[in-house]
Amino acid sequence: MNYEFLKDLVGSPWQIEPQTLNSLYPILKGMFNGLELERGIEPANHMPYKLSAISRSISMWSQPEVPLADEDPAPAVEREKVVHVLPIRSILTKHDQNCGPVGTRTLANRLVEADGDPSVIGHILLIESGGGQASAVPEMTDAIQKCTKPIVVWIDGMAASAAYYIACYCDKIIASREMDWVGSIGTMAIYEGRKSKSSEDEHGVISVTIYADGSEEKNEEWDKAINEFDFTLAKDRILNPFNEKFRADVLANRPQVLEMQLKGKTFMAGEVIGSLVDSIGEFSTAVDQVLLLANFNTGTSKTAGNNNQIINPKKQMKQFSHLNHVLTVVALEATDEGVFLNEEQLQSVEDRLELNQQLSVERDQAVQQSADANTTLGTSQAQLASAMDPFNAIDPTVLAAATPEAKVEAIRVLLTSRPAVAAIQNLATHDELKTEEVDWNTINNLAHNKQVDINS
Repeated sequence: MNYEFLKDLVGSPWQIEPQTLNSLYPILKGMFNGLELERGIEPANHMPYKLSAISRSISMWSQPEVPLADEDPAPAVEREKVVHVLPIRSILTKHDQNCGPVGTRTLANRLVEADGDPSVIGHILLIESGGGQASAVPEMTDAIQKCTKPIVVWIDGMAASAAYYIACYCDKIIASREMDWVGSIGTMAIYEGRKSKSSEDEHGVISVTIYADGSEEKNEEWDKAINEFDFTLAKDRILNPFNEKFRADVLANRPQVLEMQLKGKTFMAGEVIGSLVDSIGEFSTAVDQVLLLANFNTGTSKTAGNNNQIINPKKQMKQFSHLNHVLTVVALEATDEGVFLNEEQLQSVEDRLELNQQLSVERDQAVQQSADANTTLGTSQAQLASAMDPFNAIDPTVLAAATPEAKVEAIRVLLTSRPAVAAIQNLATHDELKTEEVDWNTINNLAHNKQVDINS
């Protein structure tokens, strides 16, 4: 059993898309039950390769011949310029997997090594992965930030969760089809085990977990989850910090991503063009993008030994984040003659200016509607106050009442406090006015009334 792999799987944070997790879980259960995974070699479609920047064919490197002792060494010949292609497939783990696929530490080393090759003008990360371990991500993102040459992502079906986390650090993200899956920006964990004081199993075996004095917080997140079904500590101490950094890093690298796209949902690439992905295109589109970002020109040069390559000098210039976003470029580039935009880019600027003008008109209309509504409200309030004046004059308690309902209640209280008057509800047309009969016997027996009768 691969205990190191199991340790990484259970309890550690994962940034993985649900379908990928579902395909992994039966293997995980099998390993718990004694399943042995055969040691395998790295699949051929996981191996990196280089493409000729001119012919776009896979470049096959040969070892230079060693000159004989009595011969002068041959003059150095500049090697053909190439694009380095690094496949990132399957479930992402930090360390190499026994069953064949390598971990992100190995992938990162390959990327950095290729970036140091003078013949490499840029990289394509060919991603087909639903994510994996959260700990697998920094290996790649650190390597990407060390690279000095452009890196373009080409999604071959899926770049989700941890795989998208890696992709967002690159210069461009191109999906192969509108139906490719991207996103799933979120973090999770799997806890599995027996309770610290479990009941007997079918063999009469129980499980007891004992901690030394002073170790009250050891494994506290696991204990709460397994024994009390309380996941608060696991979220607060483990998952949330990883997830907050995940979200923050995506926004830092791709500020156009929407809040609704940061909640863990997986999207089709066609739904998120301009936010999670930059465009849809074939693999050749990714190659074109690398050549463009590397400022590589495939035009013919008359200089011998340079493999028909012309490198146009670039000039450092100030960047404008809003303009870069509208043009969907990582960085504006300039030559001594200035900055040049193609027709498509100019149309993007025109469309955005037109949209801003429309939004400005709509804003002005909304402001005017709000002002009109406030005027109407003021008039209504004045009319209401005027209507209340006769009632306010009845008594200070009515005047002090804040609402019409309160004023009605104050009037009822006043009426109730007066002799021989009872406050009743407003009478409808079908209500009858009820009055109590007069007790004349009691009135005639009053002392002053008897005195009146005697004197008369």
